Amino acid sequence: MTLSPPPAPAIRVLPPEVAARIAAGEVVERPVSVVRELLDNAIDAGATRISLAFDDGGLTRIEVSDDGRGIPPGDVELAFERHATSKIASVEDLHRVRTLGFRGEALPSIAAAADVEVLTRARGEPVGVFLALAEGRPVRRVARPAPEGTTITVRDLFARVPARRKFLGSPAAEARAITTLAIHYALAYPGIAFQVVSNGRRMLTTSGDDDMRHAFAAIYGAEIARQVLDVDHREGEVSVTGLAAPPAIHRGNRGGISVFVNGRWVQSRPLLFAVVEAYQSQLPVGRFPLAAFHLRLPEDEVDVNVHPAKAEVRFRDERKVARALRHAVRAALEAAAPVTWVVPGHDPSAPPDRPPPGSAGVPAPAPATQPAAPRSAEPPAALRGPVPTQGVLAISRAMQPAVPPPAGPAAHSHRDVLPLLRVVGQLNATYIVAEGPDGMYLVDQHAAHERVVYDRLLAQRATAGAPAVQPLLEPLLIETGAALASVAAASEADLQALGLVLEPFGEGVLLLRQVPVGFRADDPVAAVVSVLEAIERDDRVPAGFGRAAATIACHSSVRAGMALSTEEMRRLLEDLAATATPRTCPHGRPTLVLLGTEAIERQFGRR
Repeated sequence: MTLSPPPAPAIRVLPPEVAARIAAGEVVERPVSVVRELLDNAIDAGATRISLAFDDGGLTRIEVSDDGRGIPPGDVELAFERHATSKIASVEDLHRVRTLGFRGEALPSIAAAADVEVLTRARGEPVGVFLALAEGRPVRRVARPAPEGTTITVRDLFARVPARRKFLGSPAAEARAITTLAIHYALAYPGIAFQVVSNGRRMLTTSGDDDMRHAFAAIYGAEIARQVLDVDHREGEVSVTGLAAPPAIHRGNRGGISVFVNGRWVQSRPLLFAVVEAYQSQLPVGRFPLAAFHLRLPEDEVDVNVHPAKAEVRFRDERKVARALRHAVRAALEAAAPVTWVVPGHDPSAPPDRPPPGSAGVPAPAPATQPAAPRSAEPPAALRGPVPTQGVLAISRAMQPAVPPPAGPAAHSHRDVLPLLRVVGQLNATYIVAEGPDGMYLVDQHAAHERVVYDRLLAQRATAGAPAVQPLLEPLLIETGAALASVAAASEADLQALGLVLEPFGEGVLLLRQVPVGFRADDPVAAVVSVLEAIERDDRVPAGFGRAAATIACHSSVRAGMALSTEEMRRLLEDLAATATPRTCPHGRPTLVLLGTEAIERQFGRR
C-alpha cells in the first residue's frame, strides 16, 4: 500500500510578533550584539561620555548611558518601530553611510528579545521621558527628570526565547565578549570617555582626552603604551593612522589587533593578514602583534551593508586597502630607532670597531693571578650529549660579506637590539652559551645562523648583488614528482636569484646544476626536495622570494650537533647582532633565550 504525501501547507503571512522574533534573531545573536548596537547609537548621538554596565554576562541586565543629543519626546516610541531611523533617507544614502547605525532595526529587535526601558532628554528640553516596553510594545510612558542624553536598560535578554539561551556561552564567556567589544570601541574613539562595569566591578575606564596612546595605556598598561610605535601613512585615498607594538611585544592570538574602517570596528581576514604579514619573520611562531589602526577612505569605496551585525565590510578594491595597511605597518617598524642596552662601564659613543673587553669578538683578559683550571676528566656516557661533528661555519669574512651595517640610527626594523655578549662555550654542540649584562643567554646556533643568512640574501637582492654559488661538476637528477616539479617551475626566478638552478628534465624530474655556497653538501638531492616542499606548504613566511630565501637559509646554515670554535661562535653572535631582527629566525622561532641573573640567584638560594 502506497502512502500519499501529506498536503502542502498553505503559504501565509506570519503574524507581526513572529516576524519580529525572526528579525531579532538576525540582529541580536547574543548579549554582545545588543551592546554593539547601543554603543553605535550612543556614538552616533555625539556622546563624549559612555557608561556601560551589565550583569551575568548581559543576560540579566545591560545598561548603556550617554551624554549625547538624546531623543526628542515625539520620537521615543517611533524609535522602536522597525526601519525607523534618522540616519538615512534614500537608497543613495546607503552608498555614503557616515554613521555606525543606519538600518533602523536595532532597537525594535532588542525590544522583541527583552524588556527595555528608555530614559532620555533631548537637548533644550526641560524634562526627560521614560518609556518601558514589553514584548516590543510600549507599556508605560511618564515624564521624569534626567540629564541630557539617553540611558537604555535591557533586562532578561532571551527570557521569552529559552531555546536561544541554550546556545549562548557561560556568563563569564559572554562578559569577556562584551569587555573585548568595549576595548575595541575605546581604541576606535579615544575622544570618548568609556566606563565599563561588570557585576559591579569596574573593568575599563578611559579618559576621553582624544589621545589614542592614553586609551592604549588604559587597556594594555602604561609600559606597553610607552613602547608602541606611531603609524601615520597615506597611500592614494587610503589613510592609515594608529599604534603598532614592536616585535618584542606579542600575543598568542589575533585578538590584540584592532582595525577600524571609517570609525567602524571590522573583522576582516585580509586586513588582519596584512598586519601579520608586515611583521613577517619578526615574531615567534604562533605569536601575533598588538596594534590598533584607523583606516580612512571615501564612503563610496566601502560597503558596510553586507552583514546583519555590521561586523564585516566589503571594499571596492580590497587589495589596495590591505596593501596600504601593510605598507603603513612596515614603515613604522622600519622607522623605529633601536633601543640600545646600557652596559656598566661601556661608553656608548665608543667606535663600533673597538668594543670593550669581554664583548662579542673580543676575548676577556684572563686574570694574571689565577692559574688556568685543569681540564676535568671525560664525563660518563650517561651524561654526554650527542657526539658532535666538527664542521666549518661559513661566516669567514673572506668567503661571505657580513650582514650590511645599518645606514643610520633608523635602519633597524625593530626597537630592540642584542646586548653585548661574551661567549662562554657551547652546550650539546647545538647552543652557544654567552654571558650578557643581565644574565646567561643560550643561542640556538642553527636559528641564529639562519637569521644571518636570510638577512644576507635579502640584502643581496635589494642591492642587485649576485649570490655566491657553487656549480656542480656533474648535474644531479632529482625525481620530485609532478607536484614539486610545478612548484620548482613557479619559483624558478626566485630560486635562481638565490643561487639554486633547477632545470626540467622530463615529467616530474629535475636537473640540479648549481647550489648556493654553504648549501647542504652531504645530501643536496634531499635538501632540494625539502626546499620545494617548504615552498609549497610552509605558511610561516609569506609566499614568494621571502619564503624561498627562508628555506634556502635553513638549508645553508650550521646544523645542530656541529661543534664550533670560540672564534666562530663570536663571529656568529656579531653577525646576529647586526641583523634587523636578531631574536627570531625567518620562520619565527626564537634564536636565543635569557636566564636572568635574578632567576639564577634564586635557584642557588641567594635571593
